Amino acid sequence: MSTCMLCPRHCPVDRAAGQTGYCGSGAQARVCRTMLHRWEEPVLTGENGAGAVFFAGCNLRCVYCQNRAISHTPSAGEAVSVAELSEIFLHLQCQGAACIDLVTPTPYADKVGEALEMVRTRLTVPVVWNCGGYESVQMLQRLDGLVDVYMPDFKYCDPEIASALSGAADYADAASEALREMFRQTGKYRMENGILRRGILVRHLVLPGFRHDSMAVLSRIAATVPVDGVLLSLMSQYTPNFAVDAPQKSLHRTLTSFEYDSVLTYAQSLGFDGFMQARSSASAAYTPDF
Repeated sequence: MSTCMLCPRHCPVDRAAGQTGYCGSGAQARVCRTMLHRWEEPVLTGENGAGAVFFAGCNLRCVYCQNRAISHTPSAGEAVSVAELSEIFLHLQCQGAACIDLVTPTPYADKVGEALEMVRTRLTVPVVWNCGGYESVQMLQRLDGLVDVYMPDFKYCDPEIASALSGAADYADAASEALREMFRQTGKYRMENGILRRGILVRHLVLPGFRHDSMAVLSRIAATVPVDGVLLSLMSQYTPNFAVDAPQKSLHRTLTSFEYDSVLTYAQSLGFDGFMQARSSASAAYTPDF
């Protein structure tokens, strides 16, 4: 029996034969939108924006996902060949993109890797793997030398919370192993003219009602990689608009200043460097129209 090895779920399916697993993705990559994205962290956007490629589907089922229109719909967008995908990367670079921002590429990691191999010598901007953090070490090893910047989420520490909110009880263990492999590949982050050229930018979204787990996440990251070797993006942009299916009452409200500030203070006490987010970013207006 064939097994898909692209993420930690290891679904017993043969996607090349048309079978689908948890993420629902097929054999071909599906792209929902490409754009010069100005709402990423400043070290990725430069003057013109990040060259974002939004893929359909996801190996997580976050009940509050702001991109649920495409992440929960693996049939969204258009199927593209490996050659077409490589041309998309080059076109974004020609438009002045500061980087190639691969958004949720995990369900198509093999195809994305092939596309990067086709044009790697022609890309002069960093390639960013913008993912949910629930990655397979085996898959990441296949990307060694193709990806310059890893930008994983690190969402949860508690298995029960991870299971309830994203359907992945083993999330923290998988994310830790993935983060360790990412750092092995990139080493300490390196900036050039204000742009992150190589390294890791870890994102964490503080959720209303879960600040203690956020602090546990930060401790877990600090125990996995050197805090002075990675950048942290501590996000406050949670909006309850997308949590229509969430059974947790706290997810139906916005994040409080106390919750975010307490997590930020803890991050600073651990020695993290990176980015904090203005509370004004907690708006659906910052979600691309798919």
